[in-house]
Amino acid sequence: MVMQVPLAGQVLGDFGADVIKIERPQGDITRGLDFEATRVGGMSAYYAAMGRNKRTLALDLKNPAAFEILLTLVDRADVLMHNFRPGVMERLGLGYKDLSTRNPRLIYAAGFGFGETGPLADRPGQDMLAQAFSGLARGGLQEHQPPQLTNSPIVDYGAAMSLVQGILAAVIERQTSGRGQLVSTSLFDVSLAMQLCEIASESIYGVKTDWTRQAMLVRTADGWVAVVMLFRDNPLGLLCQALDLPDISTRPELATREKQIENLTAIQEYCAPALMTLNTSEVLDRLASVDLLCSPVNEIPEAISHPQASQNGIMWQVEVPGRGVVSLAGLPVRLSRTPPAVRIHPAPIGAATEEVLTSFGFSEQAIQEARSRKAFG
Repeated sequence: MVMQVPLAGQVLGDFGADVIKIERPQGDITRGLDFEATRVGGMSAYYAAMGRNKRTLALDLKNPAAFEILLTLVDRADVLMHNFRPGVMERLGLGYKDLSTRNPRLIYAAGFGFGETGPLADRPGQDMLAQAFSGLARGGLQEHQPPQLTNSPIVDYGAAMSLVQGILAAVIERQTSGRGQLVSTSLFDVSLAMQLCEIASESIYGVKTDWTRQAMLVRTADGWVAVVMLFRDNPLGLLCQALDLPDISTRPELATREKQIENLTAIQEYCAPALMTLNTSEVLDRLASVDLLCSPVNEIPEAISHPQASQNGIMWQVEVPGRGVVSLAGLPVRLSRTPPAVRIHPAPIGAATEEVLTSFGFSEQAIQEARSRKAFG
């Protein structure tokens, strides 16, 4: 949950929005969410990944001077985003009703763990909890198999993109009505929406899907290859042809694609000796020659250094304080006339305080007075 709104803000910034990140004086929680960064005294990789294209402003919102500064910003803002638990912003006097009264055009976007209301609304939300609660961690697994969590916070990513969609829809609607509105999403909702096909299968037919049963991860002489047995009438026959093996798809127990999928373990054992004599590139060439769906199983460095990644422009050069210029994942959307790009690099806490306040009409004297009143911590 600590990622969905920061990432959504970055996406809007990538598209060209002027995003102002307001964080507590001790910093956003993601700044310390990295054991390696803490060890070497550098910027958290998580913050670096989600901190570009934002102007940073540190405010102690329990300080009246800081609170007044925030209200001044809100009065001129198009969008406000937060991912506090339900009720927190209201207790601060920053709920939607409070702020929309001041600025009727304000689009107020909130990211929650389980929802704004309901029996679980007050529970803390987190990506892995959402995976567990929503069924994602049980997806495709048999009863005897333990649950599995993904190593990537996919629900947070999906929630961020969903929130961006809602914000942009509200911006478009505001062009007609002239009014803002409340936009919200939750990790729970997103994790269910990500399983739309799986939910449909269980709701309509009472059948649990298992997409991974239709794929094999096979070892080669120097790595691994993923082979997907979909969209081919006789994938086993093609596999045997590619590996110069006798075609065992003629056996009754392997005569159909469905039967082949039911016996993938036996098929893998049959093909393993031949696969282990070939390196990964050779296996891929052979499988591609018979039009079998396949891919190398890459580590991240292999994936991001592939020429296709360069051609797509997905890796952006970002300056990270203390680490220099590094390649980080950019926005996976390309626009022909207004391409997204890095305009502002991830910055230390409150690095743009004076710049932001000056752009909102605060005088140097007013800024110094706020500083003397500890508005910035």
